[in-house]
Amino acid sequence: MKKLILASLLFSGLSMAQQKFACVDPNRILSESKSVSQAQEQLRKKVQDYQKQLDEKQKKLDELKKQIESKGISQKAKEEKIKEYQKVEAEGLELQQKAQKEIVELKSKLEEDILNKVRGVAESIAKKNGYTGVLDCSAFVYKDPGIDITDLIIKSLDQGK
Repeated sequence: MKKLILASLLFSGLSMAQQKFACVDPNRILSESKSVSQAQEQLRKKVQDYQKQLDEKQKKLDELKKQIESKGISQKAKEEKIKEYQKVEAEGLELQQKAQKEIVELKSKLEEDILNKVRGVAESIAKKNGYTGVLDCSAFVYKDPGIDITDLIIKSLDQGK
């Protein structure tokens, strides 16, 4: 019985030894990949566009506030400016909510696209090189530098493969 247990442990150890793993460094992919940088730039432009629109609304509100607080304005004109102020303020809040929603959705979509591309590239490299699995490099206490395929993934992502 002891020999059977010992033999099964020995064989399970051998099957583990035959498995090959690779790893990737997600932080390097985020900081070094041109395709990731392009996605980040796309998001940054969208944020800037909305910020510009919001700044314009704020400028309009500031102008209206000065007009409302002006001593030389009639009561009727003041009431009209207050209504206009409220309308612009509501538009600004609506724009801000729309911007936040759209930016969160765009960020989520871009992150999902990048993650899917990284998974696809990692899977392709793993199959080509006979890897059993691909892990985050931080999962290893020790790793041989030869199992880090981050450079290959960055290169493939940036070539659009």
